[in-house]
Amino acid sequence: MSRSDRLLELVHLLGGRRARSLREIVDHFEISERTVYRDLADLQRREIPLYRDEHGYRLVEGATLRPLNLTAEERGILRLALGNPALRKRPLLARRIRTLEAKLDAVSRATEETPSALALAGAERTGPLDSGVMETLERATARRRRTRILYTSLSGKTRRWRKVDPYAVFHRDGAWYVAGHCHVNRELRTFRLDRVEEARLEEEGFTRPPDFDLERYLESAWSIVRGHERHEVVLRFPPELEPLVAHAQLHPSQEVRESGDGALELRLTLSHLDEIARWVVGFGGTVEVVAPEALRERVRGIAQGVLGRG
Repeated sequence: MSRSDRLLELVHLLGGRRARSLREIVDHFEISERTVYRDLADLQRREIPLYRDEHGYRLVEGATLRPLNLTAEERGILRLALGNPALRKRPLLARRIRTLEAKLDAVSRATEETPSALALAGAERTGPLDSGVMETLERATARRRRTRILYTSLSGKTRRWRKVDPYAVFHRDGAWYVAGHCHVNRELRTFRLDRVEEARLEEEGFTRPPDFDLERYLESAWSIVRGHERHEVVLRFPPELEPLVAHAQLHPSQEVRESGDGALELRLTLSHLDEIARWVVGFGGTVEVVAPEALRERVRGIAQGVLGRG
């Protein structure tokens, strides 16, 4: 960050609803106390009115940058986004989030608070992440650096080091993942970050394929898991579940067809069947698998396994 950008950000930080201690400023910008004192003196030379009390530093009341014209609802939406626990697990975003919160405080000092009725929907299901894993992988994707990860596979339950060319770090269905070329399997793979114990940058770089597109990469999966086959899936939903299918976008490839008895058929194309099989079982037998037979067998096997443990 350039010094001019830091000074502008410091003005926003000190323009919030409470004073900021010297330690808070040091930690926020990751600079020394001496640099903080120098920046504060520079702001005063620029006739930015500051004052200090027992709590720390802040702008004189009313002295701030021109506020954004935000409604209470708009501020509420911003606060929900900034409070998203998934975003806060990204170290490279954490400081930016704190900066945005400070700016939001600055424009909200003399206005009504966020409506309390707003709530952030959706659970964050990522387990504990090693503090350096996310940051290392984000740096690797930005710098195109090969990476070694210590990963525990869910399917094989094997714990081993893998060399990976990370193409993208992303959040999907309540968890964080990295997609990249795995040199062990020699193909593009997806790894869940709460199963990565350690990540190390390698000296060697890599070139990401110019045609790689994350959305296109995931479109053949029901959620995350991809395969090498093509399955034309047909599911039949009874009339009472019609709103679930008729008014939702469950998959990019979906096609919904009506039946004469009020039921709906959901047709889609997938490359792997395990995830959708578990999803179908969750309906307790009310959703019929019309095709393919391989999916019917997997659903039957999962259901029998549940009953066998009951």
